[in-house]
Amino acid sequence: MKYPVICIERYTSIQKAIQLIERSLFDRAFVLDKDGSYVGGVSTADLRRLLISGAHGEEPVDAYPMRHILKLTEESLRDRKIAGRMISDMELYGVHFLPIVKQDGRISEVLSVEDLVKLHGLPKTDSRPAESARRVLVVGGAGFLGSVLTQKLLRAGFRVRVLDSFIYGRRSLDALADDRNLEIFEGDLRNIHTCVSSLSETDAVVLLAAIVGDPASKARPTETIETNVLAAQALASASKLHHINRFLYASTCSVYGIGDGLLDENAPLNPVSLYARTKIESEKIILGMGDEYFSPTILRMGTLYGYSARMRFDLVVNTMSMKSFVDGKIQVFGGRQWRPLLGVEDAAEAYIRCIEANLQDVGNQVFNVGSDGQNYQIDEVAEIIGSSLGGIPISRDNSNLDARDYRVSFAKLNQTVGFVPRQTIGDAAREIFDRLQSGAIRNPAQRIYYNHYFDSAEE
Repeated sequence: MKYPVICIERYTSIQKAIQLIERSLFDRAFVLDKDGSYVGGVSTADLRRLLISGAHGEEPVDAYPMRHILKLTEESLRDRKIAGRMISDMELYGVHFLPIVKQDGRISEVLSVEDLVKLHGLPKTDSRPAESARRVLVVGGAGFLGSVLTQKLLRAGFRVRVLDSFIYGRRSLDALADDRNLEIFEGDLRNIHTCVSSLSETDAVVLLAAIVGDPASKARPTETIETNVLAAQALASASKLHHINRFLYASTCSVYGIGDGLLDENAPLNPVSLYARTKIESEKIILGMGDEYFSPTILRMGTLYGYSARMRFDLVVNTMSMKSFVDGKIQVFGGRQWRPLLGVEDAAEAYIRCIEANLQDVGNQVFNVGSDGQNYQIDEVAEIIGSSLGGIPISRDNSNLDARDYRVSFAKLNQTVGFVPRQTIGDAAREIFDRLQSGAIRNPAQRIYYNHYFDSAEE
């Protein structure tokens, strides 16, 4: 069939039906009788609503009335008036795919709203989002990575709900404000009501919000524990109770701290900061919740770099690029310490790959996110940036202000979802420098560009 919407038997349990739909390309399934005839349609939103309302997960899907039984016979499909009324009904109920049934009730084909419109030359009566577009909740969707991910998700056809406290303002989402597939919730992740209400009608959750980085965590240890551990645990628990199987948690390669050789996901963890310790604790808690029906994915990211609508200049590549413009030189402390780097556009792509992947492949798993080829010593980073910008001089100080020193293997994510980073340090440095030079970024010293000046960070 053109659209392989999955079919399930009417005695399939509610919980199993959610799992099967989650592993398909669509957000609903067609329910069939014992003889294979079409009974009706169920969506993950319908089924989750039943469970939240008190239905038992082992009850069959036909234990409750089905909200949608829309269909056309092969004969009525040819009738322009009937097809027109069906298009109106589909758009009214947010149904995008329709079964065409034979005389015996079996499905012969699946058509979309667009197919019906094209077949009869009829106008669409509404502009609702396609029901096949899954809704992703991005917590911290206005942050450095979040704003890039939000834009990429929308371009990929997802519906996106952003939950953010907007401590950096809303400008990072201004270019997306008119997108009909974007919802914006303002609120703090630490608020239980905000946390739970944001999960309504959600198919996947991406938790980026945190107090990010060693300086910010050291300055505000209480808020760090509240946000990075307790609030993360609450959101994961609420997601599981809402039967949202796909949960992506943003961790960090900083959990490795100091290590020898190329460290994979099974390497010992050796945190050297409160920030890394809170990430490890949340990883343990969230993975501990995982089971057949709740399958979290932990993404340990390398140090991010690159331009974002919510710019940061407290990241090593971005700092060096900015200093090249402002001071005409790059300052390096230590320089021999290793660090894995990751472009922010590439990081967003990794999240989308995991959202689109078969849940059996990425669920209840930990992945390092980055590129083996972008494990650099800080000295090398400075040399690459300096060369890319036309020969910026480098000033070196042998003192090392950062104890972290580690190289990381990223083979697992590449082998699982085919993720290959494309950004380079040199290209990113040139883009940042050009934006500073053009005045697109007017004053890089503003507090808004630095996480450690704020009480919390949505990234």
